Amino acid sequence: MNRFLIAAVVAPFAVLATAAAAQPGRGPDPDTDRDGKVTLAEFKAAQAQRTDRLFARLDADKDGRITQAEIEAAAKGRPGGRKGGQMLMRLDADRDGAVTKAEMNAAAERRFQAADANKDGWLSKDELEMMQQRMRGPARK
Repeated sequence: MNRFLIAAVVAPFAVLATAAAAQPGRGPDPDTDRDGKVTLAEFKAAQAQRTDRLFARLDADKDGRITQAEIEAAAKGRPGGRKGGQMLMRLDADRDGAVTKAEMNAAAERRFQAADANKDGWLSKDELEMMQQRMRGPARK
């Protein structure tokens, strides 16, 4: 279940956003106070920045909701764009046909909880690396 949850949250970013915006450890460092621990607040703040960038790219009508049509329009000509859009739409918790920032932020919190293996309330470097490995999936030969 955790692997599916992480994949459901991450895949849309990997396909539709830039690589830097898609993966922890790339782009802005979520450990803003440089104490070696990423708290839920730090993680949510980093995810909110990524969500804002994603919405700036995909929310064509600027109504605060990303629809399947907007995803498809943005993904035209991109390999895997349709699949990534389907993954993004899985975050539509209320099933209204659109994904909101609130739905994406709730998914980020679930992702943090899934990555916090020892349930101490923060993510260590090892937990962040494990999250990245899960996002990448099994190594292909």
